[in-house]
Amino acid sequence: MSVGELLDEFFKERALGPASMEGRAVELWAEVVGEYVARCTEDVYIRGGVLYVSFSSSAVRAEIFMRRKQLAEQLNARIGAKTVRSIVVR
Repeated sequence: MSVGELLDEFFKERALGPASMEGRAVELWAEVVGEYVARCTEDVYIRGGVLYVSFSSSAVRAEIFMRRKQLAEQLNARIGAKTVRSIVVR
């Protein structure tokens, strides 16, 4: 089993609270968007189910803006709960 799979299993078994799931969403950001977008990400944080992300590249910012709904769904699927309600791109 990979470390990611072990962590996923750990979180599912523990049924951690909303704050822990939000932290997990921030941790999974780089994994979901890929290496290049992760390198262009300047800041990522979550408050009240809204994930805020800022970028150093305007091209990446535009791409993520168009894919924000899909990315929220991917993050929620990996967490196993509807933790990310929306993504705000800055």
